[in-house]
Amino acid sequence: MIRSSSLVRSLLGEPGPRRNIKVALAVLALFDLLFYLFAIGPLGESERDRRMQVDNLGRLVQTRTAEVDKLAAIVAKVQSARDQGDQLLGDITLSRRTAFSSIVSELDQAGKEAGVELRERSYNTEPIEGSDTLSIMTVTAGLEGNYENLVRFLNRLDRSPRFLIVESLGASPQQAGQKLNVSLKLDVFVSDERGAAE
Repeated sequence: MIRSSSLVRSLLGEPGPRRNIKVALAVLALFDLLFYLFAIGPLGESERDRRMQVDNLGRLVQTRTAEVDKLAAIVAKVQSARDQGDQLLGDITLSRRTAFSSIVSELDQAGKEAGVELRERSYNTEPIEGSDTLSIMTVTAGLEGNYENLVRFLNRLDRSPRFLIVESLGASPQQAGQKLNVSLKLDVFVSDERGAAE
């Protein structure tokens, strides 16, 4: 027994309390190393992983926010275009209730100012395919007047605040005199408020 204890003392170095302190310090250092490797090291790595995930999520949020801002701008432009389209339709269409009287009044006034005599007139309204509220009114009219008066008449129609489309215009001279017989075909857009209200 004495031999083995002296062997242990010689291996460990100094006998007594100093040796115990050195052993205790070595055990503590070994414990600290093991604690760091098994406890703190993985926590540090998971902390780095969490930071990387937070950074990635922050970049993703910025990207998504930019996409949402772009989509909001597109939605605003679409709404603006829709409002402008509705305004344009309101400007160029006549109400179905007043379309006939408005066109009769417009043609009579233009003919009177230009010195053109209006003869027979016919009106035909047909729905526009694909729309529940819009239709097109075709006005066919016969006119009589000299060339200058007819030019004034067309100029008057061209300056009309209403959206009048001249679909066709045909002129033939009369056998006697300088007057022309003119056949005019106009198109006008008509809106049906009842369909719009529904």
